[in-house]
Amino acid sequence: MLSPSCRHPMLRSFPSLLCRLLVLALPLGLVACDGAESPLSPAEDPLDPATGPAPTEAVASDPAQVLATSQRIVFVSYRDGNGNVYKVNPQGYQVARLTSSPEDDYAPAWSSDNSRIAMVRPRLDGGVTHADIWVINADGSDGHWARATPSPWDLMDPSWSPDGSRLVLSVIIQGTWYLGWMELATGNIYLINPLSGGIVGTRPSYDRTGQKIIYVGSHYDTVEQINADGSGHKLRYSSKIAVDHPTFSPDGKRIAFEKGGIPGNTDIFVKNFATGITTRLTSSLAADRNASWSPDGTRIAFMSERSGKPQIWTMNAATGGGLARITHTASYERYPAWSH
Repeated sequence: MLSPSCRHPMLRSFPSLLCRLLVLALPLGLVACDGAESPLSPAEDPLDPATGPAPTEAVASDPAQVLATSQRIVFVSYRDGNGNVYKVNPQGYQVARLTSSPEDDYAPAWSSDNSRIAMVRPRLDGGVTHADIWVINADGSDGHWARATPSPWDLMDPSWSPDGSRLVLSVIIQGTWYLGWMELATGNIYLINPLSGGIVGTRPSYDRTGQKIIYVGSHYDTVEQINADGSGHKLRYSSKIAVDHPTFSPDGKRIAFEKGGIPGNTDIFVKNFATGITTRLTSSLAADRNASWSPDGTRIAFMSERSGKPQIWTMNAATGGGLARITHTASYERYPAWSH
């Protein structure tokens, strides 16, 4: 069996577009994209580990001062053998286990009202295992598949619409990753822009309004944006090396994402749309990944391997300073997602 560190590696490229018959086999989705804007031409960062903010670890606050917060960070931990979902408050206290799966759960995502959590879980269907979507209440109760029947495709990267009626997803059809969405009332899956062949991309997520979707482009070296109906394409960031896991800030004015050229070494960046400036927040020799914003946009939770194994940290979203490690285990801790 693969170790937890390599079960879900970063993709390196996308295959060519699938035949149209497969695309049209899905229910008709949303209208066609109406063209792309010019790139914003951000300057490339050389990813020199010697530059950037100095890593200084903060000491967690007194528990008596943090118990009142309702904020929680969910994450995947292998501390009990398999990858299960846990939650913790932003200072690292009040850890609670939410799932007990014999398989590995990953990529948990909060609903906008913080009442539910969607995640990816392997699902067996007639001897074939596909990645599918499992949903639980915030306290771990009422676990169930988002679809009554297994999907014939792999479903990844769930992100909730603000009203909780949809999940935007990566839909993997014969090795190609498309942008799609699921209607939770019916379990139906749709591609975005199916009549034009679908949009090849991955890691889609909504902004807080549900009007925009950010995602990684087909060659894994761009961060791109569309409206929720598939129109209004914009190239938000372009790189000479791989980018991954983009996410909107709560006010929609910034995006955080990771970028890395050396295997096992990625860092987290934030781009400000108003200024066009991209700021590098981490400079670790190890992997820093899976950025997730605090509700007020002032901090970012992320996974870092700087301590030797993946653990969950938080940092200042403007400078990368104020580092605080909030998990302290000898196992793997991944995929943090901060409640809204």
